[in-house]
Amino acid sequence: MRFIDILREAEEEEGVGSARAKYDIAIQTGDTDSVVKALSNINNYGVYAQSLRDPKAIEKVFGPRNPNQRYKAASQNWGEIILPRKKLKIEDAIERNPEWENIKKELEVDSNEEAINKLSSIEDFQELVATGIFSVKKAGKTNQIDYYYPLKTPDNIKKYGGVLEKDNHFYVKDDKIIFPFDKSPYSSRPYLQKVLNTIMDKADVKYKLVDVERLDTDEEGEVLEKPKKEKVPPLTVTADSLDKVEKIRNQFKKEIGDVATAKYETEPVDIDGERKYKLIITGISADQRKKLFIKKAMLKEEMEFDLDLHLMQKRAGL
Repeated sequence: MRFIDILREAEEEEGVGSARAKYDIAIQTGDTDSVVKALSNINNYGVYAQSLRDPKAIEKVFGPRNPNQRYKAASQNWGEIILPRKKLKIEDAIERNPEWENIKKELEVDSNEEAINKLSSIEDFQELVATGIFSVKKAGKTNQIDYYYPLKTPDNIKKYGGVLEKDNHFYVKDDKIIFPFDKSPYSSRPYLQKVLNTIMDKADVKYKLVDVERLDTDEEGEVLEKPKKEKVPPLTVTADSLDKVEKIRNQFKKEIGDVATAKYETEPVDIDGERKYKLIITGISADQRKKLFIKKAMLKEEMEFDLDLHLMQKRAGL
């Protein structure tokens, strides 16, 4: 076998390498519109939507992870959001701030609604924080923001999951929706396949996952279906002794060369009450099996050839 062929086979197993063609996953369907619609619906993703969250959006909603940056970020955000969103911020803080009743007394209001209207009208963020609505005084900590941002709970984070986007994570070509792996937000091909199966099954769309080849020389990304791996059945040879099996194995290796994937295994068998030995060859291509099959027939004739009988027949003129 040529060295490049060995490389291709080894890399096909490993899933990486430049000696083989690049293959992407694609959804093949008779209704591409339904597939694209299913991909744009976050409800079809389940837990997999979390992997598509926009980190910038998450930081904007839940605030910077660094506590020292949260006060400045909250101050900037307060100056940008409109009044209805300011009221929502305060309503959220009311539910979590244990000092709320005391804050309401200091504001000299009787109802939550009055307090919300009063607090949301304060333009200066430092003055707003001084009321205690978004902070609690803690020893050794200044400008500590505790209640401005919502809690980063699993349920809250779910609301900000994402979806696979057309022309970003996938593109449509003829009857296929193709997902270039170098643009995939998921870490492996099997994981991406699992996500796509989940989405399509949830949306109840008829589809089939296929592998497609990406040709680097084609700017438009010509799509060719990846050829299916040919299933080659094992080749077996039965002999009377282990010595004969060993000779056959050596003849076979000589016939097809040193094939890295080829396996030669021997197992004892009973045929008509006699112990014999079966050589089983796997891990070879269809062409290699064809060569060995022909070689097997030739070896069988040689093994069955009786020299003494042949000489007797020759002397007898037969």
